[in-house]
Amino acid sequence: MAEASIDSQLESLFTRLDVQLKKSQFKKALKLVDEILAISPGDKDAVQSKVVALIELSRFEEAVDAIDSSNAAGDFDFEKAYSLFRLGNFTDALAALQAGSTNQLVARLQLEAQLYYRMGRNGDAIRIYHQLFKDHKISSLELRTNVLAAYVSGGRAHEVPAVMEAMKISSKDSFEIAFNTACGLVAAGDFALAQKELEHASRLGRETLLDEELTEEQVEEELAPVTVQLAYTAAQLGRTAEALSTYEGIVKDGVEDDAVTAVASNNWVAERLASEGDAAPKKLAAELLKKFEGFFEKGRELRMKATLERRLSQAQKEVMYANYALLLMLAGRNDAARECTTFLQTWAPESEHVLLAVAAMLARDGKVEDATSLLASSSATACAVTRAQLAIGAGDTQQASQALQQVGDAAWLKRPAVVATQVDFLEATDDVDSARKLLQDAIAAQGASKAKPGKEGAGAEAYLFQSLAKLQLKAGEIAEAVKSYEQAVKLSGKSAPGVYKLMGQLARRSAAGTGVEVAQLESSLPPVDSLPAHKIDELEDAAAGSWAARRRAAEGTAQKAGEDDAQRQKKKRKRRVRLPKDFDTANPGPMPNPERWMPKWQRSDFKKKRTRRKDKEAVKGSQGAGKVDEALDRSNIMADADVAESSAAAPRGGGPQRNKKKGRR
Repeated sequence: MAEASIDSQLESLFTRLDVQLKKSQFKKALKLVDEILAISPGDKDAVQSKVVALIELSRFEEAVDAIDSSNAAGDFDFEKAYSLFRLGNFTDALAALQAGSTNQLVARLQLEAQLYYRMGRNGDAIRIYHQLFKDHKISSLELRTNVLAAYVSGGRAHEVPAVMEAMKISSKDSFEIAFNTACGLVAAGDFALAQKELEHASRLGRETLLDEELTEEQVEEELAPVTVQLAYTAAQLGRTAEALSTYEGIVKDGVEDDAVTAVASNNWVAERLASEGDAAPKKLAAELLKKFEGFFEKGRELRMKATLERRLSQAQKEVMYANYALLLMLAGRNDAARECTTFLQTWAPESEHVLLAVAAMLARDGKVEDATSLLASSSATACAVTRAQLAIGAGDTQQASQALQQVGDAAWLKRPAVVATQVDFLEATDDVDSARKLLQDAIAAQGASKAKPGKEGAGAEAYLFQSLAKLQLKAGEIAEAVKSYEQAVKLSGKSAPGVYKLMGQLARRSAAGTGVEVAQLESSLPPVDSLPAHKIDELEDAAAGSWAARRRAAEGTAQKAGEDDAQRQKKKRKRRVRLPKDFDTANPGPMPNPERWMPKWQRSDFKKKRTRRKDKEAVKGSQGAGKVDEALDRSNIMADADVAESSAAAPRGGGPQRNKKKGRR
């Protein structure tokens, strides 16, 4: 009878629990589960309901504890793996998932792909996504969006267009796909096209969110990632002020998404330091460091906050950790920076950003060789460029050239600016043949490109031809130099910088009897009347040491000296006129003395009074030195008195004379 009563009670509780779960009243459902487990401990259905309710309430730690304490923990391995994934414990989540059964295979594969993506193993994530498409015919829009994200994060952004074509999707399908497409363009370095795609994603997202009846503030919150990415593209396109303003707006507005705030703050700090250059003051670095420290846990071990650890990708975390170490260095906190770089070497030893931060710390400590050998372990472009920079600082041009040649990115090596730098290095080491070959290969690569070069591209290619012509002139290959010169003029026109100088060099070789037709050069010269003044100067300067160049240099020196004198004369100190408090400007009358408020001895009309001596021949020096005033000699006074007294005492008559003085008073 008692058993029948318990069964009926459990049935009633389960019925009520089912209603609460369907209504998404998970807090009330938990109370019912506790009542069920009190009557029937270890009930599998009750435990499952409890785990589901805790997951829906985002109480993942309690969900893991409930699974571990149950008698059927093996039956909830997927729920445990998902809870650990949401807690940011990706390694344990992957272990729990792979140790479980094969039920819920599609859901397991999707979770496994997400785990690989968060762990930075994008190749494995892409493999599983392809398995879902091929074997399980899963083609949801969310899954396609995740595929694009995995390709972008895995450094395979150049494959995104082909992948989108294979999946039969376009950026018009959804806001998320448009955003991931733009991120792929950013990773590929096409910032102009990425900006257009981001603007399209912003419009599409705004329309979608407004249709869902979200407020304007909620729309801005949802579109914050697009706003941050737009600021990044603006900075890459040279609009630094616009990017900084956007970043500051995101940081000050306090976006609820901690990951977006962290990325915006990181980019803002990087742009601020880049705008200051190498002369970034310690005070600025210390101020920026305060904003950065809020993203890390306070304790002995360096750890990012759990909310960011879960949300940020591996690449984003690497950048933030490396920037934190660099900020510590710039702020002068070298001990903390060393601790940070030591942690980074064990946490992500192969990361490009980590290697750069550690190398910077070694170079600051004077261990340049250790920094160079550490950077040599990576073929990343930034590491090779940093090696070249360290070699230049040490005065080793040959090692700098070798560092640039070891860059793994072939497309980067063919950039005109990089080629020009390598040519300078090779010329400095007298390896002219290698420099010529490098220029010829770069020109061939430019010609093989199917894309039509724009104005900047044509100018860069013209610069390559000019550089090649100069080297050919040094080697005495005049005919080849003329051909290179003609190509430079053809690409950029006769108004390109340095064209007339090169023409002057060719003309001098012609005059030396090298076989170049002077008429050929003369025909390419424009009429002198049509040349601007600076072009005429350029032609005159083409002949090194010409009298015109020397004359202009002398005139410029004299003019500069005159300007300096005039500038010094203008730098007279002017005092600001301070009027009395009740001064009537309408009826001013005589102007008050502007220096009336100053002490008299500080006024401009003050003259220091000097005590004038009546006798300029005053006694100077020690006693008895110099000229002595005889009038001050008491002996003379007494002698004169005796003479006067004797003359006055001459008797007129007989008898003694009485002394009338009665003594001194």
